[in-house]
Amino acid sequence: MKTIKYILLSFMVCVLFSCTKDFLDRKPIDFLAPDNFKTENDIKEAVNGIYRAYISDKNEPIYTDFIVDNGYFPDYRDMWNRTYNNETSYIVNKWTRDYKMILRANTVLAYIDNVKLSETAYKQYKGEATFLRALAYFDLSFFFGGVPMRLKPEGLEEASKAITPKAEIVELVLKDLEDASEMLPKSYAASEKGRATKGAALAIKARVLLYNKRYEEAAAYCAKVKALSYYKIMPEYKTMFLPEGEADNLETIFDMQFQTNALPQGLSNSWYDRFYLFSGYQVSHDLYEQFYSTNGLSINNTANKLYDPSVRVSDLVSPSNYVKNGGYDNRFQNRDPRMHFSIVTPYTIDSYDKTTKAPGVFYPTDKKAANLTSFRVRKYVDYTNYNVPGISGVNPIIIRYADILLMEAEALVEKGGYDEAYVFSLINQVRQRASVMMPKVETAEGSGLSAQTLRDIIRHERRVEFAFEGLRLNDIMRWETGAESHKDLKGFNPAKLTKFVSTGIVYEVTTALQRTAFDASKGYLWPIPKTETDANKLIK
Repeated sequence: MKTIKYILLSFMVCVLFSCTKDFLDRKPIDFLAPDNFKTENDIKEAVNGIYRAYISDKNEPIYTDFIVDNGYFPDYRDMWNRTYNNETSYIVNKWTRDYKMILRANTVLAYIDNVKLSETAYKQYKGEATFLRALAYFDLSFFFGGVPMRLKPEGLEEASKAITPKAEIVELVLKDLEDASEMLPKSYAASEKGRATKGAALAIKARVLLYNKRYEEAAAYCAKVKALSYYKIMPEYKTMFLPEGEADNLETIFDMQFQTNALPQGLSNSWYDRFYLFSGYQVSHDLYEQFYSTNGLSINNTANKLYDPSVRVSDLVSPSNYVKNGGYDNRFQNRDPRMHFSIVTPYTIDSYDKTTKAPGVFYPTDKKAANLTSFRVRKYVDYTNYNVPGISGVNPIIIRYADILLMEAEALVEKGGYDEAYVFSLINQVRQRASVMMPKVETAEGSGLSAQTLRDIIRHERRVEFAFEGLRLNDIMRWETGAESHKDLKGFNPAKLTKFVSTGIVYEVTTALQRTAFDASKGYLWPIPKTETDANKLIK
């Protein structure tokens, strides 16, 4: 059963504001009016309304992996090509969602002192509101730079507000996160799991510091998360991204909470539909190549004798009993296990019959009209949804312990003067979870490595560890590696990957879509939406 029941039923009894088309949605729906803040339950429902705003854009954050070099989806083409403008819906949606969160958080913070609460409840709810406001301002500052700083409930008469420089927004975020970490509990009862915790505040603060190149402080805050002695690397990679693995998951520090089969209440998402029922979400061949062989070598490394590109035609074609029993074609064997946990490669299982539980096989030729790369997404696909759309209860992860380890490693390398063995140990903890067991750094890459080599190792590890978790775009933006990451979409030609011996199997790498040239002059920040600049007369 899903936790953090912050929307189901409770909002059916809320006193609601009417919906407006105001550019900042300053009259939030699904949110108690301040005049009705009289009891602890009222405050709790108001805090729950901030969480609801947070999950209101169900594209976030996963979709951003499909506007960079990890994949593609036709609806995101303008974002993928970087031909977006200040009216592009995904840019407008991010701005709107974040300011909706900020308004709701500001409302709680402005009125919480008027309600009689126990000290424990007061600190928790104030901490949650403060944390969620920081999360929204961090998102805004990272994607837009300087933005209007709004710290109290505002009406239309206060629509115009000047841009506050990014540095000041970041300082507000850091202060809010520090304050939240001092108020929030380390954990909750199972029925409240999913709310912001002390660890979440410290972890997001580490991320903010790293993204703003404050490396020594970032490493220190990663150490603070570790010092809680609460989080750990979970042995099973696959189940971290499915409802079946939630109850015992001590790796996830903060995520977006959804519930299986709760579409009418707005508590389910559609990632099962998008990744399985649809075929338009395409994984790039470039990402596929990043999953090395289990000896730690790239499949493009001529010294890699473990990689075998020969084809098991008779085993793969229909009826594909070899595949249905868990077999892979040769080129997909002996690969980083995270590959098969994250993506569906040709001729692998990607469905199960609801009644018989018999597995179904992915034949790329069957999807060639919609899928041009012959790869699909497996991560976050709950096959127990059995072809029913709109009921997925997977929780998109915002930050987890593996990120703490890799952020600390990155911060130490960027800071300089690091202990190589210690940095290796951080990376190795991620590589060597029980279900992955990729070679240690000292085994695969050696020792006495340059800072640049270590930097490349960490960046590669991030890409394969966090595929489809909405972090790839962030990494490209903060590393400013757009020119090298802005690639054409390539894949295996699905027309050549057929299901019959007579038509054969050929892995032909083709360019599925060409990208417009990378325009460095455009920079990495997104434009402030036109809806905001039209309404806010102090933004020029």
